[in-house]
Amino acid sequence: MPKHPHRGGAVSRLPVHLVRSALALGIALALPVGVLHAQEQSAADSAATETETETTELDAVQVQGIRASVMRAQDIKRDADTFVDSVTSQDIGALPDRSVTETLSRIPGVTIDRFLAVGDPEHFSAEGNGVQVRGLTQVRSELNGRDSFSASGGRGLSFQDVPSELMAGVDVYKNQTAEMIEGGLGGTVNLRTRLPFDFEGEKLAASFSVNNGDFADKTSPSASVLYSNRWNTGAGDFGILVDVARSDLATRTDGMFVRPFFNNSNADITGDGVNDEAWVPRGADWRTLNYDRRRSGAYLGMQWRPNDDVEVVATAFQSTYNELWNEDAIFVDNDPTQVRIDTTQPYELDGNVFRSGRVIQPGGVPMGTDIRASNRDSKTTDFSAGLTWTVNDKVELSTDLQYIKADTKSLDSTVALGLLMPYIDVDLTNGLPSIGVDQQFTSNPDNYYWGFTMDHQDDNEAEQVAWRADIKYSFDSGFFRAIRGGVRTTRRDATSIDTGYNWAAAIQPWMQWWQLPGGVPLPGLDLNSQVNSSLTHFNEFKNFYRGDANTPGGFYAPILATALGYPGSYQAIHEAAEEYYINPGGFTPYSPALPGPQHTNVQEESTNSAYLMLNFGLDDAAFDGNVGVRVVRTENSAKGYVVFPNQAYAPFLGSGESEPVSAENSYTDVLPSLNMRWEAIENVIFRFAASKAIARPNFSDMQAYQILNVSRRDFDDAGNACPDVPVVSVECLDLTGSSYDNPYLEPMKANQFDLSAEWYFDPDHGGMAWVNLFYKDIKDYFRRQTQEVPFPGADGNTYDYLISRPVNVGTASIRGAELGWNQFFDFLPAPFDGFGMSANYTYIDSATEVPNNIDVQPVDTDGSTFDDLPADGLSKNAFNVAAFYEKGPWQVRLAYNWRSKYLLSVGPNGYNGNNNNIVWKLPVYSDDYGQLDGSVFYRVSDNVQIGLEMNNLNNAEQRTIMDQNDAGSRTTSWYVNDRRYAATIRLTF
Repeated sequence: MPKHPHRGGAVSRLPVHLVRSALALGIALALPVGVLHAQEQSAADSAATETETETTELDAVQVQGIRASVMRAQDIKRDADTFVDSVTSQDIGALPDRSVTETLSRIPGVTIDRFLAVGDPEHFSAEGNGVQVRGLTQVRSELNGRDSFSASGGRGLSFQDVPSELMAGVDVYKNQTAEMIEGGLGGTVNLRTRLPFDFEGEKLAASFSVNNGDFADKTSPSASVLYSNRWNTGAGDFGILVDVARSDLATRTDGMFVRPFFNNSNADITGDGVNDEAWVPRGADWRTLNYDRRRSGAYLGMQWRPNDDVEVVATAFQSTYNELWNEDAIFVDNDPTQVRIDTTQPYELDGNVFRSGRVIQPGGVPMGTDIRASNRDSKTTDFSAGLTWTVNDKVELSTDLQYIKADTKSLDSTVALGLLMPYIDVDLTNGLPSIGVDQQFTSNPDNYYWGFTMDHQDDNEAEQVAWRADIKYSFDSGFFRAIRGGVRTTRRDATSIDTGYNWAAAIQPWMQWWQLPGGVPLPGLDLNSQVNSSLTHFNEFKNFYRGDANTPGGFYAPILATALGYPGSYQAIHEAAEEYYINPGGFTPYSPALPGPQHTNVQEESTNSAYLMLNFGLDDAAFDGNVGVRVVRTENSAKGYVVFPNQAYAPFLGSGESEPVSAENSYTDVLPSLNMRWEAIENVIFRFAASKAIARPNFSDMQAYQILNVSRRDFDDAGNACPDVPVVSVECLDLTGSSYDNPYLEPMKANQFDLSAEWYFDPDHGGMAWVNLFYKDIKDYFRRQTQEVPFPGADGNTYDYLISRPVNVGTASIRGAELGWNQFFDFLPAPFDGFGMSANYTYIDSATEVPNNIDVQPVDTDGSTFDDLPADGLSKNAFNVAAFYEKGPWQVRLAYNWRSKYLLSVGPNGYNGNNNNIVWKLPVYSDDYGQLDGSVFYRVSDNVQIGLEMNNLNNAEQRTIMDQNDAGSRTTSWYVNDRRYAATIRLTF
């Protein structure tokens, strides 16, 4: 292919404009050995072979800041061997966002959700959490092209745990080549760090910030320091780089909720003496969540180049993350079928659907006030070393060894008081609900009782050893350019301890006349000298919702120490409550669910893979590409427990014992791939990619753990009445079990296709536009289904249980388009020639054929069902728009990120139940959400830059929507969070 001003030869070579921007910043583009992604190799190879004339010309070019980052991302996209989009930071410690998760949301096709846990609509996250690529959560994570993961039961890295200050860039691979590690069904996210040979000599850089959230009204520090140097010794070139970072953040979130509606006939609304049907909400409630996190990281990179043919790289990386959030919540804890409208007070209906009025129920409306605390510590440590050896002009060898260890430990603890409210006033006519209660009643501590405790504990560890070896043979000429091949082997061991959520009643209204005296008030807060009102405080919810919401004033609630004092505080509360019980034999005394063998699951996974890939091209036609195949063998094993039934009428099934159980599974996948690139005319490139991809199930989905249940039947399968006898035959029993684990799961699979056109209309100034069409044909979805599974009985026989657990079932297709445009307006007259813009838009549509099982099918509170739901986590529309101004010492950036409504979950906490013998589960959606962020920096000198970074400038409101049939779809929750500001100084020497 003939040369032109913006291309340094064939398409597969590094273009001159890439080296121009890179060398201007002193970047040698040497990335970790063993990272075989094509653009990284070509960068190092081409930079080493540029002529002296070119180097002399390029040294005069000075590009930095936002412009350099945009151009570097553009060049990565242009020269990649497959479909890649990037966000880069040419300034050290200067990714455009303060978390990797938020940075990812700037990339077309990538979306994040704004909740602390995927599928949990009740807890907002300021920095975002789950990452989806093209609507799929099956995203592979890498650090410098190698595996990286968190010990949270999944396969990927919790991106919010990683210090963004350590990153040089983030690349998202939308398709794949044969040399890429398998596992990214949605895509692969590669986090890139720097190495000492990236700099010409000694480099020292530091960044210091003071962060303030205007709602939490709390200031937190952040800092990062990088030092790098290289020496030319008698043993060759040697370099070392050290980078450390620490970032603290404090935020506050206030939320309001309207709970699901029920079709009750509890009140005479028309005044004719007959109760009328009306859809009435269970109630409304509110909460405040205070969030503190500490994120730190350390990175060490070493390079040694003894000669021009050999290079050795060793890195060590550690990321630690601690989050502590506590929540004060006021919540309804009632029987929703008993609520009714108080027709003696003003009310408003829309047809027969409640809009405003007073909600009451016999005996009062049970409500709760709780303190919930969640404390999580996690750490990921990575040691890697690799070597490349250019044997001769045709042969290159490389090998890579990695050890990674991750652990996470958490305690989620809730202690709640209860009270029987005379009424709740709810007004839903003006957007945000207006809530009213009898505040004289709530301010009297004598009206409260100790309600319940609930704990959940995780303690997970995982470690992996990975080794790979690769060989590349280059041809002298002709259509075939090079052939590559390699092998990779891994061994991962994981131990997971999960106690589940252990809810335990202390004092409840439904315990009266059975466990507690009836006809008298419930025992109050002052149970004994240790458990009394001194363990509570009066919470007034000051400045709630920034003063924009109408909610009641103060409530008594437990102090934070009662939640953090688990298990001692729990034991004290329950022992105090038990002194008031009148039926000592009717309950099992409280015992904390401390982690034990029955909560432990041990898993092992080994993979062995090999690939072969052929690079081809025609210089005259400006055409190149690669074709290859990757074959991988996966072997899994899991060791856990099965818990047998414990019923006197079925002693032959067991007596509640926990028995060890083990499972083994293996499978082989053949993954072909094809990538082609054609520069039809100068600076216009067409691409096509086709490949097969897999995503293995999460480790948390493959645990060997099963609880078996039994219940009596009235009739057997033949319709005969079952006798009322002490020991029941199996024909008159329902043997069931429900699980979220299946050690025999196999990967989801997809055939995926990409087609794009890229126009680099002004490559020297960051000007480009592109359109990318994609399609994924997916099968073997993970979905819970009910199957008969045999288990042994205590009598030596085998019995079939109807088990609901995840299986591979169903198909889906995802199709969409990504459009993007970048440009700096250098053609404008000064001072407007410093302006630039970046914009991208993603459209995604999906169709699923995944059979619904009754165990997971969405059901309304009246028992009616819903039409087919969209794939969860998938927004049809998403876009990013960023405006830049960079001229002289100033750098200004404003960026707006938006995604449309998407399905969060079916039947999450607060949206499921069993009432009137109806097991209901409502679909809950995240409403569309857009957030405006920005930054202003001023370069005081060549060494000093000061600035202000800003998040959530538009004070965005996150809303969720619950779907009901006759009651209608409506907003069910509202959240507001901090505007965050960070005053920052950056130093570079």
